[in-house]
Amino acid sequence: MMIEKALSRSLRVMCAGSLALSSINAFAQNAAPEAPMQRVEITGSSIKRIAAESSLPVQSFSQKDIQKTGVSTVTDFIQQIPAMQGFSVAADSVGGGGGGVTTASIHDIGAAYTLVLLNGRRIAPANSGTTIDLNSIPLSAIERVEVLTDGASALYGADAIAGVVNFILKKGASDWEIKAKYARPEASGGASNSVSLSKGFGDIDEDGYSMFFSVSHDEQKQLKASQRDFAKSGIINFNDPATGKALQFINGSPRALPANAGVSYETVDPATGKPVEKTLNLNPYALAHGGKCAPFNADFYGDGNCYFDNASTIEINPKSERNGLFSSGKLKLGQTGLQGFYDLAYTEAKIVASIAPYPADFSIAKGSALYNKHIKPHLSAEQDAGVTSVVAKYRLYEMGNRTYDYGTKATHLVAGVEGPVAGWEVNSALTYSKNKQTQKYVGGFPLADKFQAAIDAGTIDPFAYGLGEMPQAMRDTLLGTGFSGTYNTQTVEMKGWDARASREVFKLPGGAAQIGVGADFRNTAYKVNQADVAKNAQILFDNPQVDSGYERDNFGAYTELNLPVTKELEVTGSARYDQIGAIDNNLTGKKVGSKENAATWKLSAKYAAAKNLLFRAAAGTGFRAASMQEIAGPLEDWGVTGGNYQCPLTGAMSGHPLASYCNGVGRQQFEAFQGGNPNLKPEKSKQWSLGTVFEPTSKLSMSFDLWNVEIRDQVTAVSEGLIFDNPAKYADLFTTKHISSTGKDVLAIKLLPINIGKVENRGIDYDLTFKDKLYGGKLTSRLAGTYLMRSRYTTPGTDDQWETSLNRYGSNDKVSFRHVVRATTSFEKDKWTHTLIAAYRNGYTDKEQSADDCSVIVAGQPGECFGVTLQVPSYTTFDFQTAYRASAQLEITGGITNLFDRDPPFTLRNTGSHQVGYNPSYSSALGRQFYLSASYKF
Repeated sequence: MMIEKALSRSLRVMCAGSLALSSINAFAQNAAPEAPMQRVEITGSSIKRIAAESSLPVQSFSQKDIQKTGVSTVTDFIQQIPAMQGFSVAADSVGGGGGGVTTASIHDIGAAYTLVLLNGRRIAPANSGTTIDLNSIPLSAIERVEVLTDGASALYGADAIAGVVNFILKKGASDWEIKAKYARPEASGGASNSVSLSKGFGDIDEDGYSMFFSVSHDEQKQLKASQRDFAKSGIINFNDPATGKALQFINGSPRALPANAGVSYETVDPATGKPVEKTLNLNPYALAHGGKCAPFNADFYGDGNCYFDNASTIEINPKSERNGLFSSGKLKLGQTGLQGFYDLAYTEAKIVASIAPYPADFSIAKGSALYNKHIKPHLSAEQDAGVTSVVAKYRLYEMGNRTYDYGTKATHLVAGVEGPVAGWEVNSALTYSKNKQTQKYVGGFPLADKFQAAIDAGTIDPFAYGLGEMPQAMRDTLLGTGFSGTYNTQTVEMKGWDARASREVFKLPGGAAQIGVGADFRNTAYKVNQADVAKNAQILFDNPQVDSGYERDNFGAYTELNLPVTKELEVTGSARYDQIGAIDNNLTGKKVGSKENAATWKLSAKYAAAKNLLFRAAAGTGFRAASMQEIAGPLEDWGVTGGNYQCPLTGAMSGHPLASYCNGVGRQQFEAFQGGNPNLKPEKSKQWSLGTVFEPTSKLSMSFDLWNVEIRDQVTAVSEGLIFDNPAKYADLFTTKHISSTGKDVLAIKLLPINIGKVENRGIDYDLTFKDKLYGGKLTSRLAGTYLMRSRYTTPGTDDQWETSLNRYGSNDKVSFRHVVRATTSFEKDKWTHTLIAAYRNGYTDKEQSADDCSVIVAGQPGECFGVTLQVPSYTTFDFQTAYRASAQLEITGGITNLFDRDPPFTLRNTGSHQVGYNPSYSSALGRQFYLSASYKF
């Protein structure tokens, strides 16, 4: 197959390496005499043991591994791991509902199923569920990262179905160290910089205490669509690969600059003699200029409207900034053998996203100055006499882009005690964790009363002026209608207690059997406080927003038993009981939903067939309740759809009760609501894995792990694309929305969570590591990747109609990639280390654009719709880095990311975030970047 050949060709170039993604080896690499090793807790087990004993597929990354990648943030590092698919990126905040949050998602199963820990403990989520915002974790404080790519619900809780990401932070004595980095793309836009300072004090054994602290700052500038050729316009010319026909991909909005007008009028049907209502679309500016639309607008459908190129105005990468403080410490508690400890992390982060200027619909009164000047001259006497309403569809370009400031303040504090108690190794702590997110409107949002007053007074003319033509006095009036300030604040507080203990219990032929027990309790409170401007729908075209206030308790208890049956065979079993309480609605005083509980289990084993060959296997179950917002959330305004659609309640759907709302409605974005569903059922999962680790020589290590995850009754919302493609199936998800600025009701959709039915994901994680001495130096090459064998889900609302997004843009508006590969080759000699990195993601079948959708037209032929489905090519990038250790104190690193300046692949995706021409979830718009960093210890 073409994709397989492309993969092979790319891998030959990669020098058969990977990006330091090796699993923890299950046996020692060298045959040197063994020294006593300290037992530690490793991700995936509650029992203290030597890390080399682990039988689970845990990928471990040291601080040195992270540095070789050249990344500046935790998000960038985690999301490049091949096992990660299905996460949220910063670019999702550009109109895609990301809200400034970035996430981790193991094996394309989803962020809600990937548990993220800080030093082995939970942190406050970024929503009413369990999803963690990676922006709240400071990169400079990380000592290592462990990724368990197997389900762990039986130890960590019912939401660790896909696996666990555990960030282990630095601690103990260390020199003062300052680090700084600057990165700049070769093209304009998107530059970034970071700086951090850290120091560790004391030695726990000698001084009886130790403490570490780190402070950091990093920021990235925005990148505008106009700064990249592949993203500078929503109107893209291309050729049909099959026929060579010249086509245009249209992402224009009928809310134009200057405004379109939709004129509704009553007339008599000559065939029946009965009165009927008709709609006439017109653009007064175009009609006054010989039928030519204003700049940045065009007539694509011959329906009387001019369509505004809104994608050309956005920032495709948002501006971001982060400040972090971290500290940890330990203190000997007298002669008890116990130690007190604490972890403190505080982060302030923000993402500033800028999307197209405000799209506004508002009424023009019949007989007003605007009506008489711009509308009446283009109507017949009969039409004028029958006019019932006129709606202007306007793009408020002179107000500037809609700019959102998503600010996050995250506080995490853990205090506890650990050590030996009566033969047990005990660890217990209290946790307080808080995540506060503030959404601010920076600019570009008109207040309805001020704006409508200006329209009624004729001091703003939406029909007369094109780009840059509006008189300054009128522009000042328009700007004076704007709102800037806080829109809402979301706060999540988590208070918890946990305790765990482990010990040896009896002897077996293979060694001492060990048991681990533990329990945890947490209360999570979620609230959203809407500002008055949101509650009262003061912004034009807005709907009233409501406050939310929920909380619920979670309790769990577990046990784990490790049995070294023989020197070669080890078996581990664990079981957990979870109880998740009903939701307390603090605003109404009522409970919503019901209490859920379940018992989950896991059984794993490893068998050392030889000194250089190990086999491992695991099986288990999982359980997850829906988030508080998914269960108890009120139906509230969500905005508009990401894509433009034909009104669906026509033809065979003309009998729908809301079909009349399609009269005179062309292709456009539609209003949308989102809300909760108190009848959601719990999700349940089963997973298993089989793996092997093999060292054929002392220089080569290989690991392969086959995994499978099945989820039943998964909670998700039907995607907007699916609703419009299947209006009969989802007829009950259509509703109406009242637009206060026009006084009219319009068709809208409801994005409600439902139990989707079933999900099945299966694949192979592999890791090959080769080490050798070469030319007096040390060569290390690694190849790691995930081969996705199956990724399918049942159509929402069914349990037997299967779909897939594997190697294709699916109905869930996502792609599941069969091949995600990273490779690295490092050569270290004397004071120098040179690293070459390659990343590969296979091609896929693009989103189908049908003639009915009319997102693609024949070039130069308005309204001649064309159906096409592209094959998106594979995406391979190369990075290079050189590090020079000038002294024991100073290290300087320089590098180039995207060495060959590969542009993102072209795609016809037009749902989700507002970038057009490429998919920001799977590729970077920055292009070739140069960076320089240095670290100095003193």
